[in-house]
Amino acid sequence: MTSALPKGESISARMESVEGHSTGFDYLRILLSTAVLFIHSKTFTLGADVQTFKSLVDSTVRVGMFSMAQPPIYQPILWAVVPAFFALSGFLVSGSLHRSKTTIGFLLLRVLRIIPALCVESLLAMLVLGPLVTSFTLAAYFSDPLFRAYPLNIIGDIQYYLPGVFLNNPVPRVVNLQLWTIPAEMYCYAILATLLVLQLAHLRRTVPLVTVATFICLLGMQALGIHAPADWSAGDGRVQIETLVLAFLIGVSLFELKDKVPLRADLFALSVVLSYALLWGGALQYLAMIPIAYATVFVGLSNFRETFVNRTGDYSYGVYLYGLPVQQLLVYLFPENRNWLLSFAMAYVLSLVFAALSWHLVESKVLAKKRVIVAAAENFLRPLSFRLPWGPAAKPVSAPPIAMVPKPADLS
Repeated sequence: MTSALPKGESISARMESVEGHSTGFDYLRILLSTAVLFIHSKTFTLGADVQTFKSLVDSTVRVGMFSMAQPPIYQPILWAVVPAFFALSGFLVSGSLHRSKTTIGFLLLRVLRIIPALCVESLLAMLVLGPLVTSFTLAAYFSDPLFRAYPLNIIGDIQYYLPGVFLNNPVPRVVNLQLWTIPAEMYCYAILATLLVLQLAHLRRTVPLVTVATFICLLGMQALGIHAPADWSAGDGRVQIETLVLAFLIGVSLFELKDKVPLRADLFALSVVLSYALLWGGALQYLAMIPIAYATVFVGLSNFRETFVNRTGDYSYGVYLYGLPVQQLLVYLFPENRNWLLSFAMAYVLSLVFAALSWHLVESKVLAKKRVIVAAAENFLRPLSFRLPWGPAAKPVSAPPIAMVPKPADLS
């Protein structure tokens, strides 16, 4: 029987021992999605705390050439959530990449996972939620440029506002702040696809080398004062897109080096401590991506006891999509409620309902047909499709495929 936690074996050996499916990824995804909604609940219920950001700016200290904030003791934990999502995505997307025959197939699999559910959520927001709560007349609502621009969400050009919606909420006008991470996820897929077209990604050293080069470039630019990550000390309170891309690439690198990277409990504990310490100062967030990615993969490849979380469906993407719109709706309906924990609980229950509907009516239906859709697209677009080096007759990867589908990361 496979142990719940890795016992020092390599990533590749661990993947073989769990026969391609470890429950740790299931729990991680729903936990991270829940954490995103939890993190936002206080702000969306009570409003942005400007004084908190001001106090963080005032508490900034310098360590050598870098500026570091001194955030609240819990803050680094919250700031690890989105990078962990991207590291998880990078690791699992690599598995999908090695099971794909062509670049068209790989990219289409990503589209099928992200776009259908996003399309339904966007249409529900603009055609149902918006008309019900807008302060505009329906004629003004449907003729407003914000309404006409909102469908761009479906192709990754994220629009956060609908006309006249949530104008009096503590965080006014915003419908879906969590979607800011989707463009970052698409950048990650584009980078992998570019490497594939250049016939580089089949070399197991290429992605790690690109990751190291990206890491050195970001740190060098920061040291020279050309660029510095916007962290909570600057009042932004969000990890930047290039940091998330770096986390994704490190996740990909861990998969590519799976035969050489051991999964050890002491390294996991060290990674947790380092992640916390490095995120304590926002200027060091680049460095934190390595231990965050390692800790994420360690937990993901742990094989905990199965529960209803594993058996009922994968609701994490649905919680990510619907959590904040539902949160804003509840704040709109119950403006007198100042209990943000109650607001979170109500929003979470309702978002799980929408997530279940999304999974069973949209996501699982599309994924059930993905092989047919991909095969048809590869045949139709054959002149434009670059065949991957492992191809249909290539040797199988050393570990069976992980039977889980990665999600776009969020969240923040």
